[in-house]
This record gives sequence, structure tokens and C-alpha cells, in this order.
Amino acid sequence: MPVVFGLEVGGMTFQRTGEDVKRQLRQKDLVLEHLRTGQPLTQDQARAEYGVMRLASRISELKKAGHVILSLRNDQGCATYLLLSDEGREE
Repeated sequence: MPVVFGLEVGGMTFQRTGEDVKRQLRQKDLVLEHLRTGQPLTQDQARAEYGVMRLASRISELKKAGHVILSLRNDQGCATYLLLSDEGREE
């Protein structure tokens, strides 16, 4: 499979493949679909229900696409996300 992105750090090479990109896009779609229901989403919930291991990254991508998402943190620093505006662009 062709490498889409490669990065070398401290002698180690990290490569992002086309499959990585497809998986992240699917995860982003699943997260947005959930948030569009009006229900909040936590990292534990995203991992259990959708297999999303890096929810904050998917939220960041959605915010960059123009979606307005509220991030609330509890006393332990765990975030809960809620969609406030669905004016983002589809990617």
C-alpha cells in the first residue's frame, strides 16, 4: 500500500497509509453522526461504540471543518463533547 505520509522522529519512522486515512474519515463520520443526534460523546463511549481511540483528534478535525463543538471537562480532565452548530462543510 502506498505511503501517504511519513515522519521520522528519533530514528524511528512513522508512516500513515491510505487505510489509516480511510479509517480516520470513517471515524470522523461516525462521531459527527452521533453528535448530530444531540447526544454528548465521551472518549470511553467513542471507544466502546465506534472503536475511536483518538476522539480529541476527530473532534479537532470536525472543528477545523467548521462544526461548532463544545468541550466540557470534568474534575478528572475527561472531556465530553456536544455539537452546538452543524454548519461545517462536508469532506
